[in-house]
Amino acid sequence: MIEKGKGCLWINDLLRDLKSITSDSDRKSLIERYRSEHPGAAEAMIIDDANSLAEELLRLKAGGNDHKLASLSEVERAELQETEHIIDENLFDYYFQPIVNTKDGEIFSYEALMRPKSTMKLTPYHILKYAGLVNRLPDIERGTFLNVLGIIDMRKDDFLGRSVFINSIPEAKMNMDDFRHVMKMLLKHADTAVVEMTEQSEIDDESLEALKERYRNMGVKMAIDDYGSGYSNAGNLLRYMPNFVKIDRSLLTDIQNSPKKRHFVREIIHFCHDNDILALAEGVETAEELHTVILLGADLVQGYFTARPAPEIIGSIPEDIKQMIKRFHQEREDGIGQQVYIADISERIILGRLAESGMKCIVVGANGSGDISIEGSSELDSQIRIETRKGYSGRITLENAWLNSIRNKPCIDLGEDNDVTLVLNGENKLDMGGIRVPQSSKLTIAGEGRLEINVSGKAFYGIGNGAGLLHGELVFEQSGRITVNAQGENGVAIGSGNGGIIRINAGQYRLNIQGDINVGIGALYASSEMVIHDCDIGMEMTSARGTAIGSIGKSDDITIFKASVKIFISGVELVGIGTLDGEKTSLSIREASCFITVKGERCAAVASLEGETEVDIQQAAISLTAAGKQTLGAGGFTKDTTVHVSEAEVHIKIDTPMNISEYIERDGISFEGTLFEVIHNGEEYIVLK
Repeated sequence: MIEKGKGCLWINDLLRDLKSITSDSDRKSLIERYRSEHPGAAEAMIIDDANSLAEELLRLKAGGNDHKLASLSEVERAELQETEHIIDENLFDYYFQPIVNTKDGEIFSYEALMRPKSTMKLTPYHILKYAGLVNRLPDIERGTFLNVLGIIDMRKDDFLGRSVFINSIPEAKMNMDDFRHVMKMLLKHADTAVVEMTEQSEIDDESLEALKERYRNMGVKMAIDDYGSGYSNAGNLLRYMPNFVKIDRSLLTDIQNSPKKRHFVREIIHFCHDNDILALAEGVETAEELHTVILLGADLVQGYFTARPAPEIIGSIPEDIKQMIKRFHQEREDGIGQQVYIADISERIILGRLAESGMKCIVVGANGSGDISIEGSSELDSQIRIETRKGYSGRITLENAWLNSIRNKPCIDLGEDNDVTLVLNGENKLDMGGIRVPQSSKLTIAGEGRLEINVSGKAFYGIGNGAGLLHGELVFEQSGRITVNAQGENGVAIGSGNGGIIRINAGQYRLNIQGDINVGIGALYASSEMVIHDCDIGMEMTSARGTAIGSIGKSDDITIFKASVKIFISGVELVGIGTLDGEKTSLSIREASCFITVKGERCAAVASLEGETEVDIQQAAISLTAAGKQTLGAGGFTKDTTVHVSEAEVHIKIDTPMNISEYIERDGISFEGTLFEVIHNGEEYIVLK
């Protein structure tokens, strides 16, 4: 009888070892060892049964590839036979390819690459293919580790303290004796060996965790090879959490001409750096590829361009390549030193990451036209601004972005001849500067998000251009809210000093302005022709001389329909909608509600204060309140005023000590509607029903 308890544990060991056998030689070796260790009669019966089980197991394993073996050609059968001979006789050489540091061009480490000794010139691909067909991958795994570690053992000084990457097939399980031998050698050279496995390794999570724990305890580093060649995502990479990620060659071929590849590789590198992983660009074959991956931030490079695999262990790459790497690295450092980040087409930019690296400006359009997205946090002031290059066309999406500029510079500065759509998602903020749109460019604002602009200074603008300049075409099609908080001597919330096209087709607006000479929407010293519809505008202004919608010094032609407008303006010389010094204001309001309150020394709710005023109101609700020493509701002080009302309610309240009869002519009022009334100092002056 076999003793119970501890004496039975060897049976468990035997069954576990049976799982790892892959060849008949493994089986024979395993059975012989257990026969010598357990010589009893009862033990012999168990070992005989285990032997039969092992034979059946090998048969089943081989059976899975029977159809593949049967379909091999004559040449392939010869290659298979040669492969087994190479494995049995351990006929392998190893070449060493340098892995180079992108900072200085010095060799960082080497990869050991298998080279079979055969007159048939079989490649490593052939060896792995045929070894897999006959279940000899564990023999390849054992041989690779022991051969390379043996070279390290004999020639460690030749490696000059640099590490050596050893290719591994973790799902190919060695038998226990081989495994113990490999682990013993690996522990001896834990300071040199890096175990490299492919991302697609077919190893289960439990085995992978055990392997990672073992390598960590031994102090052996890990690398993931071919990352990005198949199904790649952050979750898959986190499954391994290696020390190195080797970016697959397929992503690097001609990368300088592929924005999509650059975008993907940049994201991989960013992920690596965020998780303390070194990013290695593998298979670099041209100077252009080398230049691009260094600018993208790769830590290491490997490829024919820097150094080919060789049987000798070289101490340095060619000097001209080393100097090239240094120049490329310096170019990257100069960009960082200048705190300028060159955005790529189709790139997704994370503001927090740029802020951490000290960037102050994102340049868009240097690599051509196309779309980019910029993502941040509504709680993180990135201290970053955006500039676009001349001729750029594309969509720039802001999502929870908080941008900031140096004083008197815009947060978003469009170049000449641009056609930009700014898409708003989430809560976005621009501090210390707005959006500059030069005369030759067009800006369309879209999206469901919000935008808050905070500007101040002697001269300011929220969206448009400066006091002495024209702005380009401004088109508003967003559904979210735009808020402009402005403070300064003179400026415009939306518009410019010398005018331009403004089309407000949608959205919500909250404009808060304080200053000396100001316009909310329009132009300071040029004519304003605007159509405003399907929107909600709320404005508060305190100004010595100001116009909420219109201009200071020129004529206006303004149409408002299907909109809600609420204006509260106070100061000295003011107009709610219209112009202070221009010759004429033409205002059409249809299917809208308009509430204007003006308080000042000399002011009017709707008017060309020193010129002709024409107002056409149809199917609208209008409330105009004006108070001050010289104050009018609709119309100015020097020329004719005509008001046409059709199917609308108009309430005008005027509080002023002046005699308004000199300025309001009943003949100038054409009424076809529900109600038109003027209240002067609390008393009815005109009531039309």
